[in-house]
Amino acid sequence: MIASLAVEQAEFSIALEYVEEAAESYLESAESIDLYLQIQLFAHRFFAAREFLWQAQKVKSITEEQKNLWLFRIDDQELFYQKQQQAAMKVIEYELKELPKLSNMEQLLLIRKVRGLTNERLKFWATDFMMNSSISPLVRSYLFESLARLGVADRFCYLTLQEEIVELIPVETGFDQTLQQMIAELLTEALIDEDPVLLTNLMEQVNLEMAFLYPLQSSYNNAQAWVNSYLADYVGREVDLNPQIEALRQKIKELMLDYH
Repeated sequence: MIASLAVEQAEFSIALEYVEEAAESYLESAESIDLYLQIQLFAHRFFAAREFLWQAQKVKSITEEQKNLWLFRIDDQELFYQKQQQAAMKVIEYELKELPKLSNMEQLLLIRKVRGLTNERLKFWATDFMMNSSISPLVRSYLFESLARLGVADRFCYLTLQEEIVELIPVETGFDQTLQQMIAELLTEALIDEDPVLLTNLMEQVNLEMAFLYPLQSSYNNAQAWVNSYLADYVGREVDLNPQIEALRQKIKELMLDYH
């Protein structure tokens, strides 16, 4: 109700603040979906609008016809906005061209600007950068995640941490957190009584390493091997180690040094 009143008074920033507090609740009805999307468009948040529309489609809160009508509206308003902001868009595109020359941390900060581009330009840059060895792995992950959040069904080539090339479809790969959850459960079982502080720190370490591994976590779905590696590293336990996981974690450790 507050968000609706804010829209009526053209207080779009206030409306946006309220809808973002409980975004998932706006999936409950066609009316609330319309309100959420209208506010995103008023705020020129076209990426967020497409992301939310894809979520609504996944939970079947809208019909195919409603989805297509909203996609047309988002595309139309985004095109109009882009024409008004051509100078700003040119600056973003120019900065992105320089991305491979930047440090890993600078790349990670700059890449967020791709969400201000059109859907087609996002896919253009993702196609290039996800295959570029000069681009940070976390940036490649961020680009793939951005495509997945939009429900993009195109096939993309992706350069892995081991510098192998795989073909992936963002909408099919999605966000599989099974490995991360299993690691968390096993670590909790092993350390909750012995060292809860270390357990908390290790959970953060796991989150970071899984970010480097995304979107290929399922390719290394051996939770016990990961847990054994952490226990050997940080507790000094004598456990069986998996050579593949050890090599992968060593690679991630080397990459993490660039962010400190």
